[in-house]
Amino acid sequence: MGLLNLLFGKSNAPKGQKTKCPSCGAEVTLDMERCQKCGVHIRSMFKKTCPKCKDLNDINAEKCLNCKYDFAAELARTKKTIYVCPICGYNADYYMLRCPSCNTRFA
Repeated sequence: MGLLNLLFGKSNAPKGQKTKCPSCGAEVTLDMERCQKCGVHIRSMFKKTCPKCKDLNDINAEKCLNCKYDFAAELARTKKTIYVCPICGYNADYYMLRCPSCNTRFA
């Protein structure tokens, strides 16, 4: 199922994300309920793999059914921008103007 194991859920995928139906090869979008050509349920064909337990989950799942891994929280963590202070190495959030550890001003 390699190609079918998409690593994003519906809330994370851009609306209209195009791909091919694994059943008939027609062009479909991940926000469609069924393939317009063959009628297969898109959600039943596209799954995402849990990075923690490797279980397959529904493409719209917010948490893994097996281990309760939070897909939404992981996405939020990966989108968060962190800057590393060039002087002391402190991990600073994007909104900080100065390093709280060594007081270096960020440009």
